[in-house]
Amino acid sequence: MIDVPRDDLVLMLEAGYIYLAMGKFNEARQIFEGVIALAPEREIPRVALGNVLFAQKKFLAAIRILKEALDINSKSAFAHAHLGESLLFYGKKEQALEELNAASKLEPNGKAGDFARSLMQLINMGYDPVRLKDEAKKAKQA
Repeated sequence: MIDVPRDDLVLMLEAGYIYLAMGKFNEARQIFEGVIALAPEREIPRVALGNVLFAQKKFLAAIRILKEALDINSKSAFAHAHLGESLLFYGKKEQALEELNAASKLEPNGKAGDFARSLMQLINMGYDPVRLKDEAKKAKQA
């Protein structure tokens, strides 16, 4: 394994997120996979790769990689929150709520916890992306 300074890993992750924001999924994925190879003991690059897969609507693949992130660090609120999001969009609302609740408890004052609580609030208000997708598909066919 190559010893890469933390600042360099952070810079690579930022570059990957820039590509993700630009919709350049292949480039983002390549960067995040490279960071995973350089830092296999860290969960954050796997969460980043999960975000690419989520953006591509590859929810099951995102769930798998996010579970790998949690195998590395089961106390990662960041990984729990994004796993909850992916599960929600995959149609596993109860499992999503469990992950979001875990993220909220792990990080009562922080971005990942805030994100998880926001998603839980939406779910409690009736938000269901799978149902909305199905309704939009039916409306389009009509």
